[in-house]
Amino acid sequence: MQKKNPKSPSENPDSIRLSKWLSQLGITSRREAEQWILENRITVNKEPASIGQKILPEQDQVRIDGSLVKAKTPPRVYWLLNKPDEVLTSRKAIGKQKTLYELDCLKSIKFLVAPVGRLDYRTEGLLLLSNDGELVHRLSHPKYKLVRRYEVQVEESLRGITAKPRTMTVKLEDGECECEIERLKSPGAHWYRISVWEGRNRMVRRVVEALGTQVVRLMRTHFGELELPRDLPPGQYRQLTSKEIQYLKRSTGLLPTSTREVPPAS
Repeated sequence: MQKKNPKSPSENPDSIRLSKWLSQLGITSRREAEQWILENRITVNKEPASIGQKILPEQDQVRIDGSLVKAKTPPRVYWLLNKPDEVLTSRKAIGKQKTLYELDCLKSIKFLVAPVGRLDYRTEGLLLLSNDGELVHRLSHPKYKLVRRYEVQVEESLRGITAKPRTMTVKLEDGECECEIERLKSPGAHWYRISVWEGRNRMVRRVVEALGTQVVRLMRTHFGELELPRDLPPGQYRQLTSKEIQYLKRSTGLLPTSTREVPPAS
């Protein structure tokens, strides 16, 4: 009697999407894993990986840039970084531009953490980092509409904007942007607070340009209810509290909204 062929990973109930598995290990986000697949940086059993591919973690050998991925999960970390100016939110350098992972506080870490969205090269301030791939994926998704709040210095005053917050819709080339803008007290300079509820590329800069001026300085101060600590130096991070982690998970449906706050195990 002939033996039955073993089920392929796509048919096996124990299989998992490659990008999701890498995300669960805290190696990268799902989106970045798919980008690595497109760049032919990932192989499965020495063959190039493909978008949507499923694997059997106990059987298949996955390599990134030739290095075998070990399935041992590192401890989950949840960090709030004060990103400095002139730093790329990327793993790959562009010319002589410094990347996030070359910062002194991150370059010696033995596991990978992924940013929640991106701050561009000249944008400073609050950037969340974690190796909890599912949380990073959800926090980056526009579905959950967590506010991103920025303090912005511009070249010229914004007509019609006062100290009273004003909600408005700004037309951008990739669709409308709902935002809230208010003028800040700033003798000798034009400073505003701009709040948006998604993280499209260069969104705040493009909003300012659509309103007729240019950004001089841009700093993110809030993500949801999390605020950039005034005493956290640029290039340094702090661990989120258990309360803050639970807030982020509740906000993205990873915990029910009625979950009681539980202190971390000692």
